[in-house]
Amino acid sequence: MRIVQQRYPRDRVADWWRQWKHPREFRVAPERLDADQREQVAAHLTSLDAALADLAAARTAAREAAVAAPDPAAQFDTGRLAEAATGVWKAQRKLDQQDAAPQKSSRQISKSVRTAREALQDGIELKIKDHDGEDYDPGLPLKVLSFEEDPSLTREVVLETFKPTIHFRGDRIQMGEVVVGRPPRH
Repeated sequence: MRIVQQRYPRDRVADWWRQWKHPREFRVAPERLDADQREQVAAHLTSLDAALADLAAARTAAREAAVAAPDPAAQFDTGRLAEAATGVWKAQRKLDQQDAAPQKSSRQISKSVRTAREALQDGIELKIKDHDGEDYDPGLPLKVLSFEEDPSLTREVVLETFKPTIHFRGDRIQMGEVVVGRPPRH
């Protein structure tokens, strides 16, 4: 028995039917590529296939390397981790600055924030350091946003922390940002 090759593939017939059922002025002519355009498309597809194969090989090699020597710090996006820790720190500060007699909901929120901070610090070895009231030394790894003269001071002191210093498993992932007060210059 001889198999007869179809003259039109099924998709072309379906496309033709979808166009034919509409009035002529609404029909869209099929796109036709000349030989050069077909060759260009084929070349692009070939280079894309090669790039995808290289990417798959690189992913496989990266997975094998990760299995061979897992780096625990690589499992975390430290930028996002620092952002989350800073958010918890800010929420705790806001709650601590509220009235002496906080409402029941504020106490519950404060307890939840404190629990989250403790979980971050104990569970994944994250240290959040607030610098308020500390003596300032220019050698400290802090970003000073501004210096403010204060006649009541006898030495340079951190007046306010805008971002805490955050260490993750011993490595600093966020530098603290502070305002430093200093005695007036004579």
